Amino acid sequence: MARTSNRIAARVFTLLVLTAAGAAGCAGGKTKAGPDAGFDVAADTSKPDLAKPDTSAPDLQSADTASDVPPDVSSDIVTADVQPDLGHPDVVSPVDVSTTDTPVADANQDGSNADAPLSTGPGLANPRTVPVTASTPLAVAAGAMLPANNATGVPIDTLLRIGFDAPPTLGTSGIIAIHLASGGAIVDSINVADAYAIYSAGTLTSASLNTSRVNIIGNVAGAGVNQVRVVNYVPIFVNGNTVTIVPHNNKLTYNTAYYVTIDSGVIAGTISATTFTGIAAPTGWTFTTKAAAPTTLNVAADNSADFATVQGAIDSFAPGSTARTINIAPGVYQEMLFLRGKNNVTLKGTNSGLDAVIQYDNSDPFNPGVGQGQGVPLPGLGTTTQGPWTAGGRSLLLVSSATGLVLDGITLKSLHAQGSLLPPPPNSMTYTGYTPSSASEVIYFNNQTGTLVAKHSNFISYQDTLQLKGVSWFYDSFVTGDTDFIWGNANIALFEQCEIKSRLNGSGSSVVNARAILGSGTPAAPVNYNTSFAGFVFLSSALTKEDGTFTAYLARSAGAVPAATGTPFLYSGYDIVSYIGCSMDTHIPAVGWNMVGQTNTMGANVRPNPVVGWREYHSVSPSGQLLDVSQRLPDSTPPDAGAPPAGSIQLSDANVMTFFPNRATIFGGATDGTFTTTPLVGFAPVP
Repeated sequence: MARTSNRIAARVFTLLVLTAAGAAGCAGGKTKAGPDAGFDVAADTSKPDLAKPDTSAPDLQSADTASDVPPDVSSDIVTADVQPDLGHPDVVSPVDVSTTDTPVADANQDGSNADAPLSTGPGLANPRTVPVTASTPLAVAAGAMLPANNATGVPIDTLLRIGFDAPPTLGTSGIIAIHLASGGAIVDSINVADAYAIYSAGTLTSASLNTSRVNIIGNVAGAGVNQVRVVNYVPIFVNGNTVTIVPHNNKLTYNTAYYVTIDSGVIAGTISATTFTGIAAPTGWTFTTKAAAPTTLNVAADNSADFATVQGAIDSFAPGSTARTINIAPGVYQEMLFLRGKNNVTLKGTNSGLDAVIQYDNSDPFNPGVGQGQGVPLPGLGTTTQGPWTAGGRSLLLVSSATGLVLDGITLKSLHAQGSLLPPPPNSMTYTGYTPSSASEVIYFNNQTGTLVAKHSNFISYQDTLQLKGVSWFYDSFVTGDTDFIWGNANIALFEQCEIKSRLNGSGSSVVNARAILGSGTPAAPVNYNTSFAGFVFLSSALTKEDGTFTAYLARSAGAVPAATGTPFLYSGYDIVSYIGCSMDTHIPAVGWNMVGQTNTMGANVRPNPVVGWREYHSVSPSGQLLDVSQRLPDSTPPDAGAPPAGSIQLSDANVMTFFPNRATIFGGATDGTFTTTPLVGFAPVP
């Protein structure tokens, strides 16, 4: 029996391989034009995250305009969600409706349209073991400082590090300040007695901004900068024997000398067996920044490159569509990121992302909601002339009004503990009138018209690891989480030759919570469901698990389909998920898909056919044996009011040959005369 099953599995992968090269050339003959993936939308139907609406406003400002245009919220429609979702709150994402974003034709900027054939089995193209625990940030020796005293040529985004004899402790009062060497004026300060800013029902009051524990990301002058990201952040932390001080973004300038002062009591520890009493003298810790802005975009945590942080490199160039590559040296970068209005940017690391790690303990209890940008003029700390302030959100990387983003060889890692409703230390409450979840995206790609490529990279969190809109391609990438860890209003989200690893969760979990885009039309419901974007597709990928016994469903439903909203009218919120030639470990139950009575209010919210709903094709075990799918959630009745929920189907060879033979067809669209997948014209990413 095993040999028979292996032969069947081999036939499946042979089918995929044989069609890979030819389909790219013939897909054009099958393609039927449908709704253009480049449309702008005026309403957001992204994941309601479970107990209470998020009142964050839509992200409505254009990416490429230099003017300060007040947000127009007249067309923002919040869709209620009645789905109980393991106790975490309801989140309605802000929508990005930039009218200037255009998906790029060559997402890799290498001039190639080649579509490489699939491998002969599911899983990573470059197998690797990815550490999921916190990575250790840069340390310095006892008595050392970085930048060193009297250092020159220092990046303007430098962090400040001091090494101690043994792990020091942080005090509860005192100030760290950076002064101009000429005259002594303070350009930045951190008061360790400050509390985090408090969000009230999703917004920050201007009074609560009067704290040095708030950072403004993207706070740079320049044409086209029309939003910043306002967040609570951790300005000082200890790793091992090293204290790292994180100045507020964009406080230093080129060709300028500074000195640092640290009040006694801020840090308790010893250096060379002598008690540290702070730094008071202007000569105790001085440095001078680089003479001029670099012409390259190289990042190294040890100050040996153009920039010391990834955000520093992002902030160094103006919004626009000029292709740029930020080269990230091996190291650990503990920061939150914001990319707004800057198209065709590549964040590039090495060694399949194992060397370049960007991590942070951000989460819904710390910066509530999925987040959005704050319009400029820039909101200086403590001002009372603007507000209320919008939340910068719980993600590590927030992307809005940007397209053509490529993540190549990097790791994005959330440090937030599983199920925790606490912010980072000092663990003071950061919200009122809000019910937080433990959600912590490492990417929120908030552009319905944008494209994202992630290859040879790793994405680590628990709940809601990836929130995706628009069109994305994940190749040879590792994605891990527990609850709904891949979700969003995607037109197309293709995971090809990836490892999708479920983390131990005794309460039950699910891989996907789709809010996918069917297409656009009129305010009336769709005439039928025969034409759709491809939605969430897992192609020749491996669904793996952490040690332990637990259950993870292939998907669970977002609930009832909302009415079409916006202009053009957008059909969103659909369960459009397919697994094609994937391996699945024992955590995937026999029923496969989440059904009524598990952690779901219903089965799928659309009846399956070859292009919509919950679908599967020739799933195999980790050893390559064809799985018994006879107990999969069956489909019998459409999910009409009072009727049983929709179930799942197994796709036929003909279905897969037509719609899912390779990435070229998935992105390029196809039709069999009855059913059609909508193309994204010109998007042809390559490994």
